[in-house]
Amino acid sequence: SSPRAAITTTPLLQSKISNLSLKQNSQQGGQRLRTSLFAVEPDSNNDSSIDSSSGLQKIYTPINRPLLAVVDTISLVVFAAIGKSSHSANGDLDIFAVLMTAFPFVTAWLSTSPLTGVYSPDDTSDESNVIVSTGMKVVKGWAIAVPLGIALRGVIKGYVPPTPFIIVTLISTLVILVGVRVLFAIAEDIFVEMVN
Repeated sequence: SSPRAAITTTPLLQSKISNLSLKQNSQQGGQRLRTSLFAVEPDSNNDSSIDSSSGLQKIYTPINRPLLAVVDTISLVVFAAIGKSSHSANGDLDIFAVLMTAFPFVTAWLSTSPLTGVYSPDDTSDESNVIVSTGMKVVKGWAIAVPLGIALRGVIKGYVPPTPFIIVTLISTLVILVGVRVLFAIAEDIFVEMVN
């Protein structure tokens, strides 16, 4: 017989695992998943948030929706480029400076995505509004990732960012991320309809 690998968990990990358990499939009621050529998503006949073998909540990362992760990254780089050009005397952009400004925000967005669910399959039930559902998903991620990105930028720069920077960053990233995500969702729906 072959030897079995022992899996050791800590009490904290066991607590986290038990907290991930969700309600039964029957309580989810009629949710279906978007058919997409741009995502690695579960079968649309199953509940997207529950792993049928373990009963635990599935975790979605940028790997599940790589094109969307690239779009989000570009959106945050565009935010940094707009900010950097607005502070430049002649409007020139230093690409390295733009990437360094975007780095903490991109890092925070991608690293918190498994917790915030920004790469989970979209709800396309008949009563779902793509603009509202997409906006709400982005707001969940934004509320955690952008403040974390501001804090990371402060650590990298060595000082607390000034209040005007914080306010402008919060507003502009929200507008850019929601706007781009809504456009992406609409374009994806149109493309999928054309293909199907």
